[in-house]
Amino acid sequence: MPSTETLLAIALVLVYLLDSMLFLRIGETVVVTGRGGISRLSFGGSFELGGRRPYLPNPLTPYRPCFRIAWGISGGATDEVASVSQDMLRYLRAIRPVASLATLSAVPIVIVAPLSLAFGQQLVFLASVAATVLLALCGCVLVVLRKKELGLSAWQVCTLVFVALVCLPCSPNLARAVMLQHGWTCAARDLVNLGFEGPQSDTIRLQILAALTDAKRYVSEESPEFKTIEEQIRQLDGCKS
Repeated sequence: MPSTETLLAIALVLVYLLDSMLFLRIGETVVVTGRGGISRLSFGGSFELGGRRPYLPNPLTPYRPCFRIAWGISGGATDEVASVSQDMLRYLRAIRPVASLATLSAVPIVIVAPLSLAFGQQLVFLASVAATVLLALCGCVLVVLRKKELGLSAWQVCTLVFVALVCLPCSPNLARAVMLQHGWTCAARDLVNLGFEGPQSDTIRLQILAALTDAKRYVSEESPEFKTIEEQIRQLDGCKS
């Protein structure tokens, strides 16, 4: 039977990983960011849990937040993809200092604290908790000061600060949590034009085609959504180089 300290060490890591994880509905995608901007898309894992697909970002890169986008299949109004791309890049510039502090907080609470518990080093554990609190507090102060630049409401700021300070294993995900407060709806066919780093438009187009084809399973063939999906597939097929 593992000791209480070992179970707590495992719990710290698990809470961080679970807090990092997203569960995407059919019709949602994650825009993953890279060094200088938008890197790639992810539509979640290959399996479903309760109608949602899990997506776990790289746990070693909390300094690279991601965005959530709904891809419109209802035929209704959608956001202009050029405007969405500009918003993302603007928010990424504003979140960088917060992301750096959040990443630093991962070291004491996700690495040092579990190891100190596993090896019975109580003073090291207490020091790592204190360091995490200090870093999380600094990150939260930056979020408050940059509220307008980050496009956050007062309620969103209060919620983010509360979670980061009360649940310390969640504090490394502060930058990710901030960026996930924003959401857009874009036509699936337009996602390829978000402005990804590098020449990967063909790969992304194939990803979108696969996601649209899969989404057809969830709507009636007589529904407007099915017709919208079919039209977007046709338009993407017409973009082949």
